[in-house]
Amino acid sequence: MKKNFKNKHRMLESFGYEFLVACPNCNSKSKVISLGEHSPHSTGITKRFVCLNCGMTNDIRFNQSIISYSSKWNEGIINIGGSFDWYFGYPLYLQIPCCGQTLWAYNLEHLEYLKNYVQAELREDHPYYLSVESRLPLWMKSAKNRDAVLKAISKLEKKANEN
Repeated sequence: MKKNFKNKHRMLESFGYEFLVACPNCNSKSKVISLGEHSPHSTGITKRFVCLNCGMTNDIRFNQSIISYSSKWNEGIINIGGSFDWYFGYPLYLQIPCCGQTLWAYNLEHLEYLKNYVQAELREDHPYYLSVESRLPLWMKSAKNRDAVLKAISKLEKKANEN
């Protein structure tokens, strides 16, 4: 029986409650979390970076929510859609070269969602235009890349569960 993916119409923002990032000090797995509502549209909420390896911490608070949906980092605004956390711009810990591109995920739940989508041989048509599945690049959606993408996801799962 073929694996099926039913569109859940999840937006990228729904995975933004936690980011696994590489510490800029020691390159170890670290986290960026929200100390309140995790929506990027909420203002006045402190976002915290914590490295459990070297102890580095950093806090930031946005008093207005200026949001950019881009794969490029812009200082001083909330940046959604690239291989970095939205607030500090630290590189994601869960990223790997794949099919000549970079496969990335914010956290384990995001990675699992991508895995379920990619491994499905049957996918619903007409996803919500802002959903994760509607915004995935064609190379990730392609059946010819399925094995390579799933292999890369498996490597990221192992990396995430180390330490």
